[in-house]
Amino acid sequence: MWRWLTFVLLVCVACHRGRSSEQEQPAPSSSVIFLGVEIAACTDVPVCERECDGGSADSCRRLAASYAFGKGVEKDEGRAAALYELACGMKDPSACVFAGQMHEFARGVPKDEGKAASLYARACDLRGVAGCYNLAIMYERGSGVTADRKKAGDLYQMACVAGAKQGCDKASQMHASVPVLFFDGGVP
Repeated sequence: MWRWLTFVLLVCVACHRGRSSEQEQPAPSSSVIFLGVEIAACTDVPVCERECDGGSADSCRRLAASYAFGKGVEKDEGRAAALYELACGMKDPSACVFAGQMHEFARGVPKDEGKAASLYARACDLRGVAGCYNLAIMYERGSGVTADRKKAGDLYQMACVAGAKQGCDKASQMHASVPVLFFDGGVP
């Protein structure tokens, strides 16, 4: 699963940078990992609905993607956000990340960076590498949480260990920016 998530992270960062300005969805800052949920939409919406109603987190997440992108159903980002949150409650880390992004970027729901951070934290707790990475960004910026560079660095390191190259790059940058003080043995 980690390899799949890492692949999606890398592909989606690249595809998001290439979006045209004509599309409705604005591209977030290049430092945010925005997962490409479009590729995970339902191929059979009625089946996904039945399975989601039956408690399948995967079906709820895929149904949410269908609503988010209007694949097989009329586009409804509010419904998508609710379905992502439902799947997140069923312990689907990807759904937690998607729900967080809906709140962070006001996609079908009011902008709520605190809720986004909470959803990213849930994803991270469920071993979702993108959740750890996106939560690190929020701690680094102080968006929705109190700024905490140490916590951000720790989260970037967690994402790195899980296989996200961006996490390694950011963890390295944060460690490089910490000033090193040299003392000659005396009291400063």
